[in-house]
Amino acid sequence: MREEDAILLECLEDVYHTFDKALQKAQTVRSIHVRKFEQILDELRSERRVFEDISIPARLIVEQLLESQFRVGQVALEGEYLKQPFTGVEALKVEEFGIIRVKLGEVEVTWRDGNYSYYLYPDKVELRAKDEKSAIKLFFSIPFNRQTLEKFPELRTSPNIVYIHPQLEIWIRGEQ
Repeated sequence: MREEDAILLECLEDVYHTFDKALQKAQTVRSIHVRKFEQILDELRSERRVFEDISIPARLIVEQLLESQFRVGQVALEGEYLKQPFTGVEALKVEEFGIIRVKLGEVEVTWRDGNYSYYLYPDKVELRAKDEKSAIKLFFSIPFNRQTLEKFPELRTSPNIVYIHPQLEIWIRGEQ
């Protein structure tokens, strides 16, 4: 784990425990706000799982989706029987057992990290089920950038990665 990841994870833990303690106090209060607090605690657990429970390729994809969400980028989706044009990322959650749930507009797609292999291109990723029976393609209006990829040198040796576009490979290695 990188030093900056450890710092972020420690911050998440601090916030989580503080919020959990506050929620314990609020359990006796009958208010919709208690439910909102529970939702925030669930979001903190999801954020922690980004660092602890998913593979490096899945983390890269999650970070790219977050970039799209917060930098007003858009993502398109293509599946076996489904096509979703470019739209905003409405929600992103990492659940137990490495299950990643993404809501794009009105469409929600879910995959289990351990069941998929990843193909990385400058402006898209392809997720293929290890049994080759299904695939998901995510297209990004904001392509991967050098700074993000340089943070993940482990991508080159990840067993979940099947293909990395040559330009991305150069950036991952930190070359010009």
